[in-house]
Amino acid sequence: MLIKVEPGTASFSCGVRRRVALGALAAATLVASGSVLAQGNYPSQPIKLVIPYGTGGVSDTIGRLIAQALGKALNANVISDNKGGAGGTLGAAIVAKAAPDGYTLLLTSPPMVAVAPAMLTALPYRAAEDFTMIGTFTTTPNILVVSNELPVTTIGELISYAKGPGKDKLSFGSSGPGSTGHLSGQILMDSTGIKMEHVPYRTAAAAFPDVIGGRVSMVFDSLPSTIGYVRAKTMRPVLVMSDKRSSVLPDVPTAAEAGFPAASMNFWMGIEGPAKMPQAIVDKLSAALKVAVESKELRDQMAFLGAEPYYTDPAAFKALRQKDVEKYGALVKQMGLKAN
Repeated sequence: MLIKVEPGTASFSCGVRRRVALGALAAATLVASGSVLAQGNYPSQPIKLVIPYGTGGVSDTIGRLIAQALGKALNANVISDNKGGAGGTLGAAIVAKAAPDGYTLLLTSPPMVAVAPAMLTALPYRAAEDFTMIGTFTTTPNILVVSNELPVTTIGELISYAKGPGKDKLSFGSSGPGSTGHLSGQILMDSTGIKMEHVPYRTAAAAFPDVIGGRVSMVFDSLPSTIGYVRAKTMRPVLVMSDKRSSVLPDVPTAAEAGFPAASMNFWMGIEGPAKMPQAIVDKLSAALKVAVESKELRDQMAFLGAEPYYTDPAAFKALRQKDVEKYGALVKQMGLKAN
């Protein structure tokens, strides 16, 4: 069978293909330039900061403050969105699955990126791969407060009491297995050689009435959670588990000053986004976060709560995060903590 080809048909076909190819290239260029333009105009819509805990707690309070300060620095609307559950991992999973366009961010901290991966066998995200680190903005050091019924005022007196008249009688409360309060108690026991019974609660706040009433000896929790009780003198501060003294409680020594440098537990908070965020957006968010942390308004608000300003850029944040992954991972393994 012969097919008759009219003169000019082949060249016409080539011309069509050429125009189609050029059109596709132009479209791709337009999309790419549009993407660059969108990044240049970022943010052009409200940003959602996912707070992976319920309302009313320290993370919620501080999260709302940083959302407001970050919004001012970006001249944009940053909305705090509480997605509590599963120790912060539910909110983290939501952000891990979000589009990496800079409009969904996560309030992050050691429990969800350093402790949970070591404890949980079925974590709904990969802590090391599924996020883009933007920066930290505060530390809220854990503090040891004891019942006023306990006859101790210093860590030295606590150790003597624990090895003497209080042997096998001491207990400490926390917000549950694997919480920073639980880990803090273990770190202190490892450092000092004393023994205490762990009493887990649904929240650290639920432990406070029992400590105040003398039914539980002490509790480890973040300074913002305990500062109100310390100011009211219903519980007695013994030491802060940070590298340096808190400006809010300058008379309370650090564990290192008391002779136990290994007994530290710095609880930082930071901001992360989904993996593969454009570098231009990461840089803009990091710069805005630095401006927010350095603002007098936010610093005054944090000081009232007992939180310390603490800015790190993405690279320093990544290093800090990895250091905590190794530290808390080893501690969780040592304590035999596992959850499904």
